[in-house]
Amino acid sequence: MIKLYGAACGTDISALSKEIPEEWLAVWSASHKIGKNEKNALLSLSALSLLHRAGAVGTLAYGENGRPYFCDRMCDFSITHTQNHVFCAIIEGEEPMRIGIDAEDLGRPDFSNLDEMTSRWFSENEQKAFRTSPTKETFLRLWTRKEAYVKYTGEGLKSLSKIDTVSLEADGEVCFFDYREGDILLSVCAPRGTEAPPKIQIKEKE
Repeated sequence: MIKLYGAACGTDISALSKEIPEEWLAVWSASHKIGKNEKNALLSLSALSLLHRAGAVGTLAYGENGRPYFCDRMCDFSITHTQNHVFCAIIEGEEPMRIGIDAEDLGRPDFSNLDEMTSRWFSENEQKAFRTSPTKETFLRLWTRKEAYVKYTGEGLKSLSKIDTVSLEADGEVCFFDYREGDILLSVCAPRGTEAPPKIQIKEKE
């Protein structure tokens, strides 16, 4: 079963650190440096805080490509963020399962030259899908699916251009579930045959 959660990004690193289990924070600190990337730290810690408030329990670890996971649970999770919001997907079953989630804001200014980016990053099938409706929303929907898939596999963003999400879905290798929260598009990648997750639960501060 998949559960989806979302929340506004925190604004204070010290306050967020107090909301996260000490064991998680220690593992996070060993893999991240705040330095000049305070915004990235806020987003990352906000995601862990959301994961904790969602009731997730486990021994946190980070893979070679920076993907966080629980190394002692039949449970997997994926986290993502926009500039002001964080989201997480949690999947748990009787056997090990994987999950991937990505979110993009329709207002992002760096997605401007869509034709060039489509040619560079999209497969032939994805380019055809984009040309049927060459809008920013179509582009970002395909993009979030690609990123959700690499988070599902743990391959890392360097493999984005090699992925054909159209074929993956058509062949039934994985399931994609799409959501929209205001101007934010989200995509979830899950094992084939997985039941569609319910609406995203917005977790407010307790």
